Amino acid sequence: MVDIRELMEVPCDESCSNHSKSFEEVIKVLDSNSELGLSNAKAERLLKQYGRNELKGQGAVNPWKILLAQVANGLTAVLTIAMVVSFAVKDYGEGGVLVLVIAFNTIVGFMQEYRAEKTMDALRKMASPSAKVIREGIQQRISSTDVVPGDVLTFEVGDIIPADCRLMEVLNLEVDEALLTGESVPSIKLVEPILGKDVSIGDRINMVYSSTTVAKGRGRAIVASTGMSTEIGKISNAINETPAQLTLLQRRLNMMAYVLMVIALILALIVFAVNKFDFNTEIIIYAIALAIGVIPEGLIAVITIVQALGVRRMAKQHALVRKLVALESLQAVTNICSDKTGTLTQGKMVVTNVWFPGHDSEYIISGQGYETKGDISAQGRAIATETALEDLNFRKLVECCALCNTANIVEASEGNVWGDPTEIALQVFAYKMQMGKPILRKTKKPVEEFPFSSDTKRMSMVYLTKLEDVLEVYSKGAEVVLTICDDVMERTGNLRNISEDGEFMKNVTVQQEEMAKQGLRVLVIAYRQESERAIGKPVCKWKREDVESNLTFLGLVGIRDTPRIESKESVSQCHQAGITVHMLTGDHKATALSIAREVGILEPLSASKRSTSKRGVKGDAHVVPMSSSVMTATEFDPLSEKEVDALDELPLVIARCTPSTKVRMIDALHRRKKYAAMTGDGVNDAPSLKKADVGIAMGAGSDVAKTSSEIVLTDNNFATIVQAVAEGRRIFSNIKKFVVHLLSTNVGQVIVLLGGLAFKDGSGMSVFPLSPVQILFLNLITGTPPAMALGIERASSTVMQVRPYLKGLFTNELIADILVYGTFTGVLALLNWVLVIYAFGNGDLGSQCNTSSNLGACVTVFRARATVQMAFTWMILFHAYNCRHLRASLFTTEGGGRSRFFANKLMVASVFLGAVVPVPTLYIPVLNTGIFKQEGLTWEWILVGITMVVFFLLSEFYKLLKRRFITTPYTM
Repeated sequence: MVDIRELMEVPCDESCSNHSKSFEEVIKVLDSNSELGLSNAKAERLLKQYGRNELKGQGAVNPWKILLAQVANGLTAVLTIAMVVSFAVKDYGEGGVLVLVIAFNTIVGFMQEYRAEKTMDALRKMASPSAKVIREGIQQRISSTDVVPGDVLTFEVGDIIPADCRLMEVLNLEVDEALLTGESVPSIKLVEPILGKDVSIGDRINMVYSSTTVAKGRGRAIVASTGMSTEIGKISNAINETPAQLTLLQRRLNMMAYVLMVIALILALIVFAVNKFDFNTEIIIYAIALAIGVIPEGLIAVITIVQALGVRRMAKQHALVRKLVALESLQAVTNICSDKTGTLTQGKMVVTNVWFPGHDSEYIISGQGYETKGDISAQGRAIATETALEDLNFRKLVECCALCNTANIVEASEGNVWGDPTEIALQVFAYKMQMGKPILRKTKKPVEEFPFSSDTKRMSMVYLTKLEDVLEVYSKGAEVVLTICDDVMERTGNLRNISEDGEFMKNVTVQQEEMAKQGLRVLVIAYRQESERAIGKPVCKWKREDVESNLTFLGLVGIRDTPRIESKESVSQCHQAGITVHMLTGDHKATALSIAREVGILEPLSASKRSTSKRGVKGDAHVVPMSSSVMTATEFDPLSEKEVDALDELPLVIARCTPSTKVRMIDALHRRKKYAAMTGDGVNDAPSLKKADVGIAMGAGSDVAKTSSEIVLTDNNFATIVQAVAEGRRIFSNIKKFVVHLLSTNVGQVIVLLGGLAFKDGSGMSVFPLSPVQILFLNLITGTPPAMALGIERASSTVMQVRPYLKGLFTNELIADILVYGTFTGVLALLNWVLVIYAFGNGDLGSQCNTSSNLGACVTVFRARATVQMAFTWMILFHAYNCRHLRASLFTTEGGGRSRFFANKLMVASVFLGAVVPVPTLYIPVLNTGIFKQEGLTWEWILVGITMVVFFLLSEFYKLLKRRFITTPYTM
């Protein structure tokens, strides 16, 4: 098996170290020209040599592959064998029914997964339809698939990079690499070489990568890698070579099918042995009947339909389930490894903290995402916006955020915003203060702009105040802005020279550090009034150094990607459900720590020094002190498997993650026998999505991630995962209920048919207490609809308050339930057979009553058979209510009685119809004796009624014993 880590960690070719070379060296290696680019002839040769610039293995939906997946399971194989044998002995009725069962199961599963894959196919889009290249000195636009190594590319704002490239020239270039690195802030690009062998992708700022987007500026670069040799290609290759894993449910059902097949063969052997291995048609049919009695023909159909209904429910809750079994698999999840950006957070930068001189504490700004409504508070005390703006210093700071800004907001609540994420955050903040750019520009006119550059790390704009004819300079940027500030503004608007206050710069530095520890991106805001006379030349001739000097410091603004409102509650629910949440992010450690504390993955800072605080159920899901739970990828990746396994607990937060880090985390969880889900949206998440037990991609994420997942969240909301887990637990709980119902029916049938071997007619042949058609009727027509009704039972109120269940479908309690209830039904049904034939009949078993429709000789057998059929039918219908809760009494609401008796309308309808539908088969001529081999009942109905009462009393007594002696929590 291919090791994904090897594919992503080992420097596989020359392109892996292009960041450490000058671009001139890269051009020389690729034999290209920085000005002329490649010749058209050479480009054609290179295209043949390297192939088209596209990823492999992402073709259209393959219906045959989906169809094969529906029939490649153990239970279908067993049913197929039974079908073949039926046709071989010319028992076309049973064979035909089995054909219908297999076809129905296959069609339902195929249609669901085919629709899901078609939806996914519709969501896929071309990553970069075209590229601007320079060939033979001429810029031309070509298809991105025709780009080759050595091509010289040019790109600007909004362009999607078509290949991995080494930068040669940049102008304020910033590239959004979130889908590849997980970074929420665009990467600022440079051209200088970056020395170092193990530089992470996010730190290779002289490179741009395939499928990333230009957020600001423009640039020129030489293509270093294309197609499967790009970083995305390496990830895609690792994904394609990772074998698919069977889910827990698939493994359990396959095991059950093989066990049942062995039992069926043993029982068939017993039939032949009792009849001295006389292989005549009648004995073979009896053996088939016994085998059919073992196999729950309707089980696959019920599971498929229940899961399909669950898929429909989840679609309404914004989750697209690509594979039916994935929803059930969620119930076993013990650990969720989540990306941060856009998953736990909104993926939108927001101003949350403002600090300015003269205040003991910083202002906290509320509001979510791009909503233009928010409040101000300080030390937990609300401050009215009007009151805050009375402080001239704060007012000027807000003005600077609004005016020294290139973002535009049309309707933020609907997401109609445009611009760099940082610019949008500042503009939204100004809107919250009711001082957005459109309002301020009514009195102020922009006259000059000095854009942000990676050299100066700041941006400035000059405005003319229309009424006062005064020029105002607004600047913002990194801490270097402090070096061009001479004064600080007080609340009254008076200026104080910074050099006169020896503590001022120290206080600002301390505040910057504190804000950085909170995971904030800190901007310095500055301002000054100026005139053309003071500068000595008109505005149009002002240079940057004329503007960016002698500024007045206004304050600090803290920006971050804030958590979703639902994230904290969702993480808390995961803890209560025994699920541990891990955050694996490409962001810096301080940012990751801040978000992890805020959403509840880690203890709040004030509590982190206290002893470990456990929440929810006893188990692995808890919040641990920071020291033992936070690592960076550079700390985690060098650890060997043995060292990772020696850790008391795996880290809850890993910052600066690479794709291999996430895969190693999944592997470490698997070695600890954990069942892991991975959520994410980026290309960097795809390998771990594929390797995880349940991969959950975000709808707004990359196509590679969606293709690698089992579930896609169309609302990108972590809270939807909790709903999916609850739905998965409900489905698994209901599967256990109808498995008890169906298999206990089969056990009862086996007991009846094995007992029937002792009853021989005059010719020495065993007489069927149930005919093969009766068995199929019981299993499919009578037994399956109530089982389906059990499949849609609502979730228990405690479904998210118990630990994940990893012990398998067939627990000791469940096996005991199947055997006990099966024994009750089988013995009681067989007792009816004995009573009708021997206690109240003449004891005549007739001759050839298994195949003959001669009512005269077989009247007693046919009436006994009908009594067994109806007793069995009504017992298994009542048993469906029994299975709604396998411990609580039917007299209680919890057990499905009282007010809940009619709550499941499908249950009521299926039980009523199941009780009535078999009755006509007793009395309709030909159908009764010719097909079902039975006869209408008269006084025998009394026996059927008594049997029902006895079964009810036995069931209640058994549940009473379970409640008294079983102490483990009820998980269904």
